[in-house]
Parts: sequence; structure tokens; C-alpha cells
Amino acid sequence: MKVQVLFTNRFNSEEISGINLKNCICAVIDTIRATSTITTVLGCGGNSVIIAGSKAEAFKLKKVFNEYILCGEEEGLSPKGFDFDNSPLEISRIDTMGKDFILMTTNGTRSFFKVKDCKEVFAISLLNLNYTIDCIIDSALKDSSDLLFLCSGIKGMIAYDDAFTAGLAVKYLLTKPHKFDYADSSKLVLSAALSEFDIASAIEKSLSAKLLRSVSSGEDISFLSHLNKYRVAPRLNKLNIKELKPENITLKELRSFLGYDTLYVLKK
Repeated sequence: MKVQVLFTNRFNSEEISGINLKNCICAVIDTIRATSTITTVLGCGGNSVIIAGSKAEAFKLKKVFNEYILCGEEEGLSPKGFDFDNSPLEISRIDTMGKDFILMTTNGTRSFFKVKDCKEVFAISLLNLNYTIDCIIDSALKDSSDLLFLCSGIKGMIAYDDAFTAGLAVKYLLTKPHKFDYADSSKLVLSAALSEFDIASAIEKSLSAKLLRSVSSGEDISFLSHLNKYRVAPRLNKLNIKELKPENITLKELRSFLGYDTLYVLKK
């Protein structure tokens, strides 16, 4: 079972010819802040998170599922008309119990669409790292699947916060008795993790943190640096729209309005 890391979600099939996505259990990482927000939603009792591919799609989904909470960001700021920002700290302060969410972010949510053909896809962050790795191992052992960590990156480049999180994941994997074949990419992120002595300080080094602080107070950085705060492993589900169709619209109308049949939904 191979353990590999991709450092950005801006890849094409030729660039990852050595990785068979259909034989991978994938962990999507967007530490600042998409996967931290998803983890917090479900960790605080939320029911589900629908992933939107664009702002326009997010508004369409909100129109159909008007009781869902719409949250996210565009270049670090909450778009006009959204209920909440893409802030795990803010989400932790509201009543999420049993509620459903729609999430759209500049980069992190795109990662899920890039690996939708993997055997299974999880959302991982510092907040749920060990528990999610345990779940990923259980899934991989069923049929000797490979493990893939997809770091969302930033503007097509490596993001230190994502790579550091991947490194901590590899470090935790090494405590397990199972035999994994660690690719050079996994050894590289492990080196980054081992070179740091404080999680919050490591995250603060990243360009992602600097950009976030340029548009906000940066309080999220301290919150999302808490290791293993939640025991949840958000798993991506491909749901046909008929499974979530509201009663006030026909399936034909819903399909015509959205333009597709499949919703990508993260649940525990």
C-alpha cells in the first residue's frame, strides 16, 4: 500500500500518471480553512456539507435547499448573500446541531471534485487528524488500497500549512504496525513536520496564514491549530439529487435548474 502526497489540486491526469486514483483512499487537506471548517461543522453536530464548485452554483443550491446554511469565502472574504464566512471558529459558535450546510471556497472545495473518482474521499485537518487517519487505514486495509493526501495548495503552489498537516498524518501512520510503501513526497512532508516544535507556529509560517491575516483578525489560525479536537471523519458521498429533492419541486425541474444529477456531500 503506497502513501503518496500531491502538493496542489491543479493537476491533470498526465501529471499524476503514476497514481491510480481509482485505487486510492484520499484525504483532502485544506488546513486554512476549508477542511477545518468541514470538520468543525460535523464535529459540532452538523448533519452534512454539500460542496459547491462555484459561487453561482452555491447560490443555486441555496435557492433549492433554502433551509441549508450557506458559508464560504472568495479570496478570503465572505461573498455578499452568504450566511457565514469560511471560518471554523465562527462555525463553532453557532448552533449547528442537525443542520445542513453548503460550502464554497476559493480553492479547498475544488479539491474534492478533482479526486471524486477515488475509492473513498475524506476531509482531514489538524482538528480531526488522528481519528480520520484511523478511519482511512481501516478503509485501505479492506482491499489493500493506496493512500493519497491531496494538499489543496495555494494558487497552484505548495502551501506550507497543508504540507505540514500531511506530514503530521504520515508521522501518525508510522506509529501503526501496518506496512506502507512511503513515496518520496510523503518523506518530504514528514521532514517538514519533524522540523517543527509547535503546531501553531508552523501554521503561522505559511503564506495562507499571512493572506488570511491580511483580510481578517486571524483568530481562526489559533483555533484550527488544535490537534485532534474532534473525533469525526467527514466522508464524501455521491448522492443523486432525487435523494435530497425538496417536496416543492419536481425531479425534472430540479435537474433542469441545477444542470446535473449528482451532489457531493460530506457526512460523518
